[in-house]
Amino acid sequence: MSSLLSKSFDTLKIATPQQTGYSIRRPFKLVRPKRQPHLQFYGYAVSPEWLIQFAQQHWSEALPDRNAKNYEDIAMTRAYELISGFSGIYNLDRKDCFNPKGGSVPLEWIAVYDGDYDDELDDDELEAIQIDIVHVLTVCSDEEDEFEERPTQEKMDFMTKLIGHGPQWWMGCMSTY
Repeated sequence: MSSLLSKSFDTLKIATPQQTGYSIRRPFKLVRPKRQPHLQFYGYAVSPEWLIQFAQQHWSEALPDRNAKNYEDIAMTRAYELISGFSGIYNLDRKDCFNPKGGSVPLEWIAVYDGDYDDELDDDELEAIQIDIVHVLTVCSDEEDEFEERPTQEKMDFMTKLIGHGPQWWMGCMSTY
């Protein structure tokens, strides 16, 4: 038995990716942003309306009657599932993220969202804060494991073409560090 196994190993040949036609999966190049108070996600901002329209155009048979109570939620979920399948990005996720005008997320937004405003803001100040939120289809986060599992450049190019604009870093609404 051991001599048969030994002969099998002697004849075993290792194929290179070029010989088999398979390529080594290389994630697209991306610089991880500086750590923020909340987890950050890299992805594509999409409106609920865009997702619903996408599902209606590409998978209408999977949708309930338009008068159904949860029609919009189901349509957005079907769009997400379809986009994940089309793109081959199976770790695609959906997150609500802050959408500040002018770049950085105001500290008041973070305090309000985290519930840390009791000592800092009175009721009038709290009501005056308008927090702008955006839905994001995320391909990775700034956490080590997720960052290393980001898709290939080819998949990102497909997503960009499908959605019609490029991805960017977004600060998530929920702190999960």
